Amino acid sequence: MQDTQSPIPPPPGGGPQGIPPQGMAYPAPPRKSRWWIPFAVIGGIILAGMAAVLFVIVAFVGGIMAGIEGSDTPKSVKDNTVLVIDMSGGLEESTTEDPFAIFSSGGKSQTSLYDMLEAIRKAKSDDKIKGLYIKGGASGAGMAKLAEVREAIEDFKTSRKFVYAYLDMGSKSQYYMASVADSVFMPHEGLLEFTAFGTSAPFMKGLYDKLGVSWNVEQFEEYKSAAESMTRDKWSEPAKEEVRALLEQRNSMFIQAVAESRRLEPSYVRAVMDHGVYLPDSLKHYRLVDALAHEEDVRRRIHARMNPNDTNEYTKLRTVSITRYLDQVEETKATSEKGIAIVYASGVINSGKQGSPFDGGGIYSQAFIKNLKKAAKDDDVKGIIIRIDSPGGSAFASDEMWTAIREVRKTKPVYASMSDVAASGGYYMAMACDTIIAHPATITGSIGVIMAMPNLTGTIAKVGVTVDTINLGPSASFMNPLLPLTDAERSRLHDYGANTYRRFVQKVADSRGKDFESTRLLARGRVWTGAAAKERGLVDIEGGLDVAIKAMKNRLKVGKNETVEIYRFPRQEDGLQAFLSIFNQDDEASSDDESSPGASASSIVEAIMARVSADPTGARQVYAAMPRPIRQQVDHTASITKLAMQEHALMVLPVSFPME
Repeated sequence: MQDTQSPIPPPPGGGPQGIPPQGMAYPAPPRKSRWWIPFAVIGGIILAGMAAVLFVIVAFVGGIMAGIEGSDTPKSVKDNTVLVIDMSGGLEESTTEDPFAIFSSGGKSQTSLYDMLEAIRKAKSDDKIKGLYIKGGASGAGMAKLAEVREAIEDFKTSRKFVYAYLDMGSKSQYYMASVADSVFMPHEGLLEFTAFGTSAPFMKGLYDKLGVSWNVEQFEEYKSAAESMTRDKWSEPAKEEVRALLEQRNSMFIQAVAESRRLEPSYVRAVMDHGVYLPDSLKHYRLVDALAHEEDVRRRIHARMNPNDTNEYTKLRTVSITRYLDQVEETKATSEKGIAIVYASGVINSGKQGSPFDGGGIYSQAFIKNLKKAAKDDDVKGIIIRIDSPGGSAFASDEMWTAIREVRKTKPVYASMSDVAASGGYYMAMACDTIIAHPATITGSIGVIMAMPNLTGTIAKVGVTVDTINLGPSASFMNPLLPLTDAERSRLHDYGANTYRRFVQKVADSRGKDFESTRLLARGRVWTGAAAKERGLVDIEGGLDVAIKAMKNRLKVGKNETVEIYRFPRQEDGLQAFLSIFNQDDEASSDDESSPGASASSIVEAIMARVSADPTGARQVYAAMPRPIRQQVDHTASITKLAMQEHALMVLPVSFPME
């Protein structure tokens, strides 16, 4: 039967499946408009921006509400309270506020050394505080800070109040703090590295060789070994000599402290360290801990000691943190009208001022000078203590601050109080002061200079890049990192460093009342302990921050039993102030620098994303997995490298010296 249905008409142009016959042009179908794509992209960006802003607003409001709710907390310490000494969150010189702390229940991100000492001192005479509970670690704090806290706890014990300590795991620095307690407890599953002292440092020469980077280094003199991490694969003999001397002093301090607190012979403690003890059973056997117990059991023991006649079932131990205790305890009113300012100088020394809280820590010369001038202009401040915790850094910035300190000295007494480290550029600052106070465990000296300049010729050659130059004079290419130095340029670099070093030594000689040559023999870039520096006339008084305050009170003729108001610079901000400050930096700019840039939008967004991100890069994971001492050494080397890229004249400590 013939199909009567109309056949499907062929596509235009004929041919199977619409393919035009050979030689015929098949007209393209009309192209659909994609006008919506740019609008979609722009809309997506706008929506993402609105989401980020909404996140900040919600978090901001939530933080304010949390702060308001927290303000309802009664500002009084309850009876039968135990003050908790917990340094696992860090122990810095000045309280560094986390700009995002208002969005969490933690409040302050760290506890400052001053707050720690002040809380322990007040708790000694506070009838509501029955004892101290030392919990956890020391978070990489140096020997000088730890010793100051330990000395404060020793003084607290004269009140006949108890001190208990609990360690789950840790290093010698953590045990150093815990050993001052009446009783030390660990869980059965704990771990403690009670081993001999030693240190390690990474040397980056092999890495730089692979990258094609070479370094032109001039050091003054043989002990000034900071650039060895970039130019060698191991320590030089002078560097080994000074590092060994520091380790021996710390080893001796540690053994003596543990022996006295645990009522053991120093030789016995040394023998146990040489053996190396890790497990709690062994630690108890060697009388380094008193009992094995979980933390809740320790809390139950403390409660029973405070309440011997309490027959009720134990529920909870009443404790208070350092931060909350200082918020709740009644402030001591100053009986003297002569106030003392503490101006903090912590971290690597940099030129200029910190652009935003996300630029990283450190001493920025303009910011320091601004705070110093504020203290000098304050009529209530009669004396200034510069609290230095710095391995040094930029030679130019160090000299800037030296000049400013000398100027302030014309109107008010200025003392230097050295913390863990006040070396190289840190000592440069200190020598500008009237009096230098250093803890015996302080790392200081390192009076020397390094000229360091990278040469990237090999690096660019690896990727096929060549360099051509047009110079109008022989000096045009000097210090060009893309060209190797000539012999004449290398000699000129040496002369620059030699002149800077000569001025450094002469300033030390003038400030310490010595002649140039005898001062040079103490310099040569060598690192000294605070005790050794005192013996050699580089330091005036041995002691910590409390000793510095007492010395300044004596200078101001304040009575021994009188109290003074302490003003701290930079100002101590709460979480809300710290958060607001990221949007308007330097709102009180000095008269000679009216610029006050806020943090850039990109830096704020970057910080927020980093804060909420749970997917760190591989490099960050590797870095986080490193032992803390190695991370500190890597950070120190990175700081030196960054400075050397920007400023070729450095006054910086050779290596970081953590106590682990």
